[in-house]
Amino acid sequence: MLELKDLRICYDQAVAVHAVDLRIDEGELVAIVGPNGAGKTSIMMAISGVVKPKAGQIIFDGEDITYAPSHYIYSRGIVQVPEGRMIFGEQTVRDNLLIAAHGRKHRDSSTADLQKVFGFFPVLRERMDQRADLLSGGQLQMLAIARGLMGRPRLLMLDEPSLGLAPMIVQELFEMVRTLKEEGLTILLVEQNVRQALEVADRAYLLQAGQLIGTGRAADLLQNGLIVQSYLGTGS
Repeated sequence: MLELKDLRICYDQAVAVHAVDLRIDEGELVAIVGPNGAGKTSIMMAISGVVKPKAGQIIFDGEDITYAPSHYIYSRGIVQVPEGRMIFGEQTVRDNLLIAAHGRKHRDSSTADLQKVFGFFPVLRERMDQRADLLSGGQLQMLAIARGLMGRPRLLMLDEPSLGLAPMIVQELFEMVRTLKEEGLTILLVEQNVRQALEVADRAYLLQAGQLIGTGRAADLLQNGLIVQSYLGTGS
């Protein structure tokens, strides 16, 4: 479904990502893991069209979208749930969700889509007429993911969804991500919480200082002694 070829991303003269290759097949949950500043979010921003690569290609369903505008990429079904959530706090939960339907082709089924996302996140149904800035941190993250689902993604990209959440809420969040994957949704997960990401992913790419230093089945990476020592001991 998605393939990155020799992707290189720079900010002025600083190289953030060095010639990364990455593949996501339809129905997979693929994680990009690594420490803060590794280049994980830069890759996601390039896929969504917000950042333009210095070199390389981004191929989605056989189409080169490397330099396509972000609104076109969204219309093709690539939806990013950004780090920090970027919720409209003064708007209601319902309005935050309906806003996401405006950028897609089929807006007339918004009511049905609302019911579907409320099925995943029942607490949002209970609070749909409440201002978003009155939600808890975990509920805000649910709203951010639900808003992404309102875009009818073919590829849902989650950027650091566990950031700032209590451990119990993080566990619930990853169970929700697992459920979405079991529903057949293709997911790219960027996450500093290495253990949680590897436990839910099919495959993973390990990034450090903008360079790909490991890739493979997530279950195998969990058994890798070097990764356990370097990342799971301090970042889980």
